Amino acid sequence: MKISKNFDVREFVPKHLWDKWGTRCTWFVNPKIVHIAEFYKTFFLAYYKKKLGNDTVLNVLIQVNTWHTGGTQEWRGLRTAKCTEGAEDSLHRYMSAFDCDIIIIMKDGKKVEADYKDIHQVIKENETEFLANGVSAVEDVAIAGTWLHTDCRWIPEQKNILIVKPA
Repeated sequence: MKISKNFDVREFVPKHLWDKWGTRCTWFVNPKIVHIAEFYKTFFLAYYKKKLGNDTVLNVLIQVNTWHTGGTQEWRGLRTAKCTEGAEDSLHRYMSAFDCDIIIIMKDGKKVEADYKDIHQVIKENETEFLANGVSAVEDVAIAGTWLHTDCRWIPEQKNILIVKPA
């Protein structure tokens, strides 16, 4: 079930919630997170078209949960009490965080995953725009080197994106 232009609600909730609540799973999804995911899709598509060439890049995918399409990712959005991954007080537990892969789809059909060190540099260089779109924190690339963790915690008078290092 689509909850925005590019995202299905199942990308943000685990299978057991979908099985129990179906389309009412929207109740558990923070719209700020969906907005950030949509912003990433738009921003990184434009970024990679400019960087790699408009004639080379077809699309950019922001992949969160993939369980509903036959993949293995289930806990990259909301983490319920059934989840044993991550910290007990992770913002995932409050649907204020999500993890994603950024996949660049080339016009020749090739799929390339983003370099997350590059992604962190791009976020730093465009920090004002990312803050304005609700990104308040990302996980340190030294810890999350093969995905992008994002959250929308409230930080009063925030001037810079927080780089988190979970305990």
